[in-house]
Amino acid sequence: METVVISFFDPDGRYDDSSVAALYGIFSGANVKVCRAYGIKTGDREEFYKLFSEIRQAYDNVFVIKCKYNGYDESAAVSGAEKSDYVYTDGNFSCAFSDENSLKTVADAFIAHLNEKYDVRYGKVVFGVFGLGENAIREKLVKIARDNVKFYVSGKNLDYKVEIVYDDKSTKMEYDAAQKDFIGEFRDNIYASEDVSLAETLVNLLRLRKCRFSCAESFTGGGIAKMMVSVPGASDVFYEGVVSYNEESKALRLGVDRDDLAKYKPVSGQVAGEMVQGLIATGKVEVAVSTTGIAGPASDDSGFPVGLCYIGVACGDDVKVYKHTFDGTRADIMEKGAKAAVFTAIKILKDF
Repeated sequence: METVVISFFDPDGRYDDSSVAALYGIFSGANVKVCRAYGIKTGDREEFYKLFSEIRQAYDNVFVIKCKYNGYDESAAVSGAEKSDYVYTDGNFSCAFSDENSLKTVADAFIAHLNEKYDVRYGKVVFGVFGLGENAIREKLVKIARDNVKFYVSGKNLDYKVEIVYDDKSTKMEYDAAQKDFIGEFRDNIYASEDVSLAETLVNLLRLRKCRFSCAESFTGGGIAKMMVSVPGASDVFYEGVVSYNEESKALRLGVDRDDLAKYKPVSGQVAGEMVQGLIATGKVEVAVSTTGIAGPASDDSGFPVGLCYIGVACGDDVKVYKHTFDGTRADIMEKGAKAAVFTAIKILKDF
C-alpha cells in the first residue's frame, strides 16, 4: 500500500513543509507508506494537471495538500471518479484533497478507505512515557525492534507517546513479545498505557484513590494548574493552585520558615518540602506537589545553575523531595518542571 503526496506552496515560492511532516506522522502511525512527495507552486496550474495525470497513471493512491492560494478545480483533476467521505475513487485509483486545517480529518478518512480497499487489519497500543529524551527512547527501541511490529515516537520536553503498531503480517506472538519487552525496558518511565496526557492520568488516579490535590508553584508559574484545569471534570479532585513566586509569599502563604529561606535559599530541597507541607496543613487535600527552581535565562544571586529545580510531593504525612536539572530554553525548563511534578505525583499515587 503506497501513497504519493502532492503539496502546494504560495506563488512566491516560500515552502513550509510542516503540513507534509504532520501528514507523514499520521500515515506512519497507521502503517501507510509514502513512497514519493512532490511540491508545486500554486501558480503552476498546468504543471499540476500534467503531473497529476502522470501520477494517476503510475500510482493508485494520491493525497493532495492544498493551500489558500489554490486556484484549480479538484473535480476536474479526478474526472470520472466518485467522491465519498473526502475520498475520490475510480476502480483502483484513490485520491483525497485537504487543506492544512482539515489535514487530520481527511487523512483519517483516507486511511480508513485504504484499509478497506486493501483489506488491511492493523492495531496499535499507545504508551505515555516521561523522563527520557527522544534519542534515548529510540536507542532503547532499537534493542526490542521486530520486523513486523513498528514503534512511532511523538512529543517533546521529556513527555512522549510511543505507539506500538502491528498489522496482519505480524503474529500475535511477535506483538505480545514486543509489548512485553517495551514494558520491561521503560517500566520506570511509563505513566499510561493509553493515549492520555499526564494531567488526565493524574486526574483519573485521584478519582480512583478518592483524593484531592493542590499545587504550590514557583518557577513553573502556574504550569501545573494549567495542565490540571485543561482536563474536563478536574474540579472533582483539584482544590487549588498557588503561584508563590516571592520569598515573602512562600513564608506568608505556605508557612515556609524565614530562617530556612535565608539559610537554604528559596531554590532548595528544604524549601520545596516546606511548601508542599503548607498545602497539606490546610487539611483540604490528601495529595500535593511543589516546585522551586531557576528557569533562566540567567541564575539568581544564589549562584545555582540554570535548570536546577526541586519538586516536593506529599501524600498525607509522607513528604518526599526530588532534585532535577533540566536543560533548554526558559519555557522548556518551566514545562519540564511542571510535567515532572505531575509525573512524580502519578508515581506516588500508583503506590498509595
